[in-house]
Amino acid sequence: MSLAVVTDSAACLPPELARRHGIEVVPLHTVPGADGTPASTSRPSVEELRRAYETGLARGGPVLALHLTAALSGTVDNARLAAAQLAEGGSQVTVLDLGVSAGALGLAALAASQAEDLRRALARARESASRSHLTFLVDDLAPLRRGGRLDRTTAMMGGALGIRPLLRADERGISLVEVVRGRARARRRLVEIAVEQAGGGRTRGPRPPAMPVRLAVHYGDDPADGRELENDLAQAMAEAGTQVEAILRSPVDEATRVHLGTGALGVVVAPALADPRR
Repeated sequence: MSLAVVTDSAACLPPELARRHGIEVVPLHTVPGADGTPASTSRPSVEELRRAYETGLARGGPVLALHLTAALSGTVDNARLAAAQLAEGGSQVTVLDLGVSAGALGLAALAASQAEDLRRALARARESASRSHLTFLVDDLAPLRRGGRLDRTTAMMGGALGIRPLLRADERGISLVEVVRGRARARRRLVEIAVEQAGGGRTRGPRPPAMPVRLAVHYGDDPADGRELENDLAQAMAEAGTQVEAILRSPVDEATRVHLGTGALGVVVAPALADPRR
């Protein structure tokens, strides 16, 4: 029997990487506005999720479904309905809300896909997610506010001239980390925070040993932004003495871009779990 891992497009996994690890990815959807451009988003239907789980079940083993946190989407609700339908026929689909999104979700799915059975996959997914951090910045907070994903006070703060809030996403939703003036400074601080989260301590002066990590770098519509951030992050981690096992660079998915805007930048720091197959 072969375990199958299913996630959704909010995990921001490059298609080839997902295929290589045997991970099924269910797309989240965008809803066009009056001008034809994406204006809002919708979760995958129960039927879409059921079909994805059936594809995984065809391998002959159980399915582990890891989806965008319920704090940001109703996808998990539909996932549980689809799993319940399949359970009536004796199929095993385990839906786990890890409370994460973007690369934190993608790296947890990758970690789970390396396990040989469901028990170990659950443990690896939980360990990866529980020790992950997602920090990001956006050019405009209005879409997050309109989508109900950010409180009014934080959204108004982002309207101040030159102010760039740094945000986090976790099981509680989206919240403020700190406020920085200017995009360039906010971008530098994004890198510094990632180094601190990896255990590298300060970006200047003596530093304690840092844990091995996997990183994810996300960008909106400009791949050059992503490459530049990846290079700066890799250099800062090296200077801090942090061992980086891999960096996953990918654009945010289309549905997430509706809420974050085209100029978003994000960094995920996750533990580098040993591959049990080695």
